[in-house]
Amino acid sequence: MNDEYIITFDRVKIKSNHKYLLKTKIRFNEMFHSRSGERIGLFYSSKDDINIPYNLFIAVNYPKQTLTLEFSSKILKEYYPYLISKATIKECLININQLDICKINIDGILSDGAITSVDVTRDTDLLLSDNILNSLNSQVNNYRRFKWTHYDKEGITFTKDVKPKDCVETITLYNKEKEINTNCNKKFLNSLSQQIKNYFKGKTRFEVTLSTPKKIKSYLELADNKIFNVLNSNANPILTQFDRIFGKPYSTSDFQQPIFDNYEDWSMKILIDRYEGDLKRLEQDIRSKFASRSGASKRMKKIEVVYRVMTTVSPSENPIEKVRNLLL
Repeated sequence: MNDEYIITFDRVKIKSNHKYLLKTKIRFNEMFHSRSGERIGLFYSSKDDINIPYNLFIAVNYPKQTLTLEFSSKILKEYYPYLISKATIKECLININQLDICKINIDGILSDGAITSVDVTRDTDLLLSDNILNSLNSQVNNYRRFKWTHYDKEGITFTKDVKPKDCVETITLYNKEKEINTNCNKKFLNSLSQQIKNYFKGKTRFEVTLSTPKKIKSYLELADNKIFNVLNSNANPILTQFDRIFGKPYSTSDFQQPIFDNYEDWSMKILIDRYEGDLKRLEQDIRSKFASRSGASKRMKKIEVVYRVMTTVSPSENPIEKVRNLLL
């Protein structure tokens, strides 16, 4: 594998002109207007096809004159570890044509199409040990803003806790070796060579979902979301999201060993230890002990300072820093 950084994706959604669907070779599902009964589109989904062991969606909307293609990097088959990128996008579309589902105009789509949703993806040589998972849980920069959940028991997802869908931010880390060997991937895995199967040993996958054109342009620092502009972006959205959650790194010269040499700091350290670093739970109990909201907030700010000192270690020893270095 080439270690030079290029942006890669596990999933992309492309919108282009409907004329680039040249021919259907199997029966597509039809869509009709709920009132007039007029046929307004066609679609194919691999969820209804036992012969295709990965996600593939093809749809035409006649009123909007659009063709939608959404597919997983598994469409690359033996090249799956390379993911979707500027080097493999054409191979993805060639492989769609070779499935004998339909015929698409590859050059037309690449020339005129736009990417409207993606999963930015990076595979790294990392084992998600308990030490790393505990560090990720405990060193979130803003514990009120970001919440975490387990990801299929094989990883962890951090999500910005906001209601507007367009403002939601997430990053997911999970054990790719275990995920690729689950039952739902068995049929696909059996189609690959042993060499490809071995590639995923000891791999942790990082994913950031950019679900709208607005997010794509923002994270990838682009004026538009045309296919090759997205694929040629030099931005590193996974690192950007990682830094939003865990904070930017500090230099070795900034590091100082934590010292709790007064009663107040020492007592807050004991309190944090008692709650096992769960500041959300601690804050709930702190608020119940203060008559005013402002009093509780002032105390929590002091506790947060002590907590940050407690969780700060030398950059050379910090698991978070080691993980971050894999994303550079």
